[in-house]
Amino acid sequence: MLALSMGFTHANELTAYPLIEKDSGKKIIVSVKGIEDGELDFVYKGKSFTMPVDKFKEGTATEIGKLLEGSAKGGDANASSPDKINAGIMHSLFSDVSIWDEKAGEVAKRLKWPTESVKKYSSSYRYYPRSDYQFLGAHPYCATLYGGEEDVPQRVSLVFANKGDYGSNKGFGADHFKEMHPKKELPQSLEEAIKLDAEIITKSLTDALGAEPVEQRYGEKEDKREVLRWDYEDHSFLLSSLEGEYVSLLIVSKEDADAQGKVKFVKDSDLRAKQLTNIVNNENGDVYIDNIPMVNQGPKGYCAPATFERAMSYMQVPADMYLLATAATTEKGTYTGLLAENCKRIIRSKARSIKDLELNKDLKFKTVKKYIDKGVPILWQMRSLKEYNNVANQRSKERAGVTDFKKWAVDLRAEADELVADIKGQEGNNHICMIIGYNEETQELAVSDSWGPAYELRWVHIDIAQAVTSSGGFVIDF
Repeated sequence: MLALSMGFTHANELTAYPLIEKDSGKKIIVSVKGIEDGELDFVYKGKSFTMPVDKFKEGTATEIGKLLEGSAKGGDANASSPDKINAGIMHSLFSDVSIWDEKAGEVAKRLKWPTESVKKYSSSYRYYPRSDYQFLGAHPYCATLYGGEEDVPQRVSLVFANKGDYGSNKGFGADHFKEMHPKKELPQSLEEAIKLDAEIITKSLTDALGAEPVEQRYGEKEDKREVLRWDYEDHSFLLSSLEGEYVSLLIVSKEDADAQGKVKFVKDSDLRAKQLTNIVNNENGDVYIDNIPMVNQGPKGYCAPATFERAMSYMQVPADMYLLATAATTEKGTYTGLLAENCKRIIRSKARSIKDLELNKDLKFKTVKKYIDKGVPILWQMRSLKEYNNVANQRSKERAGVTDFKKWAVDLRAEADELVADIKGQEGNNHICMIIGYNEETQELAVSDSWGPAYELRWVHIDIAQAVTSSGGFVIDF
């Protein structure tokens, strides 16, 4: 052991410590395991390292020795400090100020979570972690930071073990558990995986915050659930563990946790007025809705959950794509019908309405205008065929340079007549996206897919849209 006479020992649990490199002066927050034979054993950003102590500033060995001794005696060295909590989390979530006083983009930058969407009234930063990524010692499958108007942070959502990923080709069962926790018995079922993740997160938070959690309820009406809660200044950590479903962690304001997640009701009249401001009217006849959040449906192709989250968030009904997907997942996959029923329950709990539309029988301008003209997008069930996407991509690109929209309309009409005959009977590639606008003069619909910014606004002839429409659609209304 290094400096054995000083009584240094390895910590039974990981202990937070800030290290400063001698050469660069760079400060990193690590989880220290111990010191032995002149080398420091620690975890940084979820990975284990062993480095000579003399790589760091003088006094490192002495200071860590005191920290480990204090930890072994049940002391609270660095308790509740941002450095200690960040080390327990394994990422730089906290700075010297409250998250809620920062911009969401600043927090996301520290976490290295990519920007997903930044709109006038909302923002989001979503990360689908690699297999070796840890947060509080467990592996999240989706990590999202949500912001509101002016990019003010609203909540952080992480989804860990869940039935949508269990047994998938992402190696949920043994691979990442074995890599991260080699001394623990590997889970053999979804129930065991949920239990293990919940135990790891609970212990990590309790150690980092120096306090045991309290039990409370969170959510509204049928969405209400039991959670474990820890507080750090004006932040609350809420851990949900739903048997057979998922483990999730929410980080919200203490005010939100105290209110048990009840959302302030927005009057229909106020929401109507706000949504009208999102309608864009162009001289060429284009009418479309702006400021709809983009959601990246991710590697599992969650087009339906992503589209529902987009529509729900836009209509001020908080939603989480990954949890929506989990709730609608069965042994045979994720079903739009089941998803829609679960979403209807959530939407109605927030005093909004959701309607089924028979777009397979009634995809006409009259129907589309009824909703778009008041700033309400339409959820459209369709078949995302290769021919459809080729035309939508090409025509949307060419459209930016069009000056003669009368000629454009004639060209589109001829193209649609030819293509409809080829695609009308084709099956497969079932998909759901949004109709967000129209141009009645050119007979086009504006559509938006949950595939990122390049697919946020595309235009297709209404006859082509009718040809690929499948079972119908939905609309979240006032």
